[in-house]
Amino acid sequence: MPNKIQKQLPKQLSGIYQIRCKRNGKIYVGSAIDLGARWNLHRRSLRKNTHHNIHLQNAWNKYGEESFEFSILELVTPSALLQTEQHWIDKTGCANRKIGFNIFLLAGSPGDAFVQTWEGFVAPEGNEVTITNLFDFCRQNKLDFPSMHRLAKGESKLKSYKGWTHKNSVRQRDYVKTYDGFIAPNGKQVGTITNLAAFCREHDLDNTHMVAVAKGKLNNHRGWTHKNSKKKLGPRKYNGFINPAGERVVITNLSAFCREHGLGLAHMHELKSGKRRIHKGWTWRENEN
Repeated sequence: MPNKIQKQLPKQLSGIYQIRCKRNGKIYVGSAIDLGARWNLHRRSLRKNTHHNIHLQNAWNKYGEESFEFSILELVTPSALLQTEQHWIDKTGCANRKIGFNIFLLAGSPGDAFVQTWEGFVAPEGNEVTITNLFDFCRQNKLDFPSMHRLAKGESKLKSYKGWTHKNSVRQRDYVKTYDGFIAPNGKQVGTITNLAAFCREHDLDNTHMVAVAKGKLNNHRGWTHKNSKKKLGPRKYNGFINPAGERVVITNLSAFCREHGLGLAHMHELKSGKRRIHKGWTWRENEN
């Protein structure tokens, strides 16, 4: 049973706490390295109507301070706070709006006083990284916090997320897919690429498009081609156009020719197909030779 405490708590008491509204039975679960200081902070912001949790604030405003009680769910060491908080969030279901006030399903979200140190992450470049505040780190680096959290907890179905891995990743690949045959915009073939996603980030390329190029489904992407790329057909030759002077003109690049002579490309195609008889003096007559 939770230990209900309404008066001043001893200093530096570390653990998991619960704030419960006695009128509707809903709870808020959190963790702190100093439970007393944390409860005082909650009350100050709630009294000022500036609390970060809008659901808890609305209930406080509606029912009044006397309708709330603070209790300790479990005393734990600071290093185990986040893991234990997650256990209580899952156990109580406090992130369910019908049960509690918590906004986030995962411990370590904004508003928690305790910031855990996360070890074991490996950056896309291959170097191991220690992260002090995972939520802020994800926000600053445009990463998805739940995805990174699942990697760290060993709960992700994937080995990596945007090139990031973790020593707890549950899925281990038997091989690393490599790509050979890419040709840079300067015409030179690059060596074997073992991490195409990281390569694309480094060179400002789209990973999906580069895979399509490698499979021969796309001829090029931003100047990059592949040995499997389909060979381009030679320029199409048009030899049926008659200019305003009545002379037959052979055109090998119709688009460029139209731009150069102020002609409409669509109209010239209509001449060839027979949908139009004349365009700015130009006509079409099949070459009989």
